[in-house]
Amino acid sequence: MDSIEFLGTGGTRTPTQGTTCLRVSTHCVIDAGNLINTFGDDVFTIEHIFLSHSHLDHIIDIPFLADLFVTQKKVSLKIYGLKATLDDLRQFIFNHRVWPNFEEITLIGHTQKTIELIELELETPYTVDDVTLTPFKTDHTEGSCGYIIEKNGAGMMFTADTYRCNRIWDLLDELPHIHTLITEVSFPSSFTKLAHDSKHLTPALLSDELNKCKRDDFTVSVMHLKALFVAPIVDELKAMKLLRNGGKVLVDGDRIQYAR
Repeated sequence: MDSIEFLGTGGTRTPTQGTTCLRVSTHCVIDAGNLINTFGDDVFTIEHIFLSHSHLDHIIDIPFLADLFVTQKKVSLKIYGLKATLDDLRQFIFNHRVWPNFEEITLIGHTQKTIELIELELETPYTVDDVTLTPFKTDHTEGSCGYIIEKNGAGMMFTADTYRCNRIWDLLDELPHIHTLITEVSFPSSFTKLAHDSKHLTPALLSDELNKCKRDDFTVSVMHLKALFVAPIVDELKAMKLLRNGGKVLVDGDRIQYAR
């Protein structure tokens, strides 16, 4: 693949838009907010899921994917995340109450388990296919992270859901080959307290955060807009000129090229 494909970009699931899901290579995605609806029968090509955190809109298709894979696949579905995220999956999803524990259930006709949960180390690179993913800590949940996504010497940064986070801007200054920042804006700036309490960004907060970065040569694109507030958020983003260097509000089906 020569680009990242955005399978789900919404901050809320609607009849026409899925939640966070990025296909970064043939066999690998970040988050699982819109896998089954977009892949159809091709969903069996997915073998690696890197999670940003354990909120429902980012993991919702994983239980259904495991249910499909148990009778069809020969190798485990590998799910990567920080310890707190994986602990949430074990405690609240794959617990034989909400859903069968597919970490213990063997693939039919094979010896491997249906899913394998793999704990990530922060700022350690992981390579799948020809893409390298490096997780970094964000400010959203205890187990939340974003990813630096690199291929053939070019890089992009995906923050996923986050609030104010100095490490994002330090990394952008340290890594000049990152040509695109993909971040979130969930609420209009009038919802400052809600953004604080739920650990999300508004246009005003994003504007303040961008000022922390010495560089201004990277593209800024945003996603995760809450469906009820798309129009006012877009108006603010344009008025504040936050979609820098050709950036846009991403929608399902968009792509961003690795090479620049």
